[in-house]
Amino acid sequence: MKKIIALALFAVMAVTASAQVYVGGSIGAWRDKTAHVTTANILPEIGYTLSDNLAIGTVIGWEHTHTTGISVNMFSVEPYARYTFFRSNIVGLFVEGGFGVGAGKASDSDGNKSDTATIWSIGFKPGISIKLSDSCSLIAKFGFLGYQGANDMAKDADYTDAWGFNFSGNSLLFGFNYTF
Repeated sequence: MKKIIALALFAVMAVTASAQVYVGGSIGAWRDKTAHVTTANILPEIGYTLSDNLAIGTVIGWEHTHTTGISVNMFSVEPYARYTFFRSNIVGLFVEGGFGVGAGKASDSDGNKSDTATIWSIGFKPGISIKLSDSCSLIAKFGFLGYQGANDMAKDADYTDAWGFNFSGNSLLFGFNYTF
């Protein structure tokens, strides 16, 4: 039993010996004049680079959405695994697979507020990284492929879910990562 524990401990140490911590995040803003929808989000992120092609991390974020007469503020947590499938000297193409869960409230122009609404998702996000130095990278993510669900625990118990792919301007995020 001691040998198994020692072997497991050695394996974990070997994997994390090359791990590098990174911090950063993304911001996004989108205004659709035709649909009268404005979206803004701030998404700080922390993660570990396990190898040249694999990283794990989480995004903890806030999103504000405003449509005609209704505003929604959501807080979310989204852990992920990032696989870089192409890398040149400065450019890397990656896909993130993960899930997310969030909660928030909606309010209308009359001041009425909903009960807590919840959201959840599971899927993939493609992206690109541009290495500026050994420590700094610019990151862009665009799109989502997977499932998203939401329910508003208000009086009418509204429930929505969606699946498929979304490559609208609303899913475009720009950010950076700083590796220690």
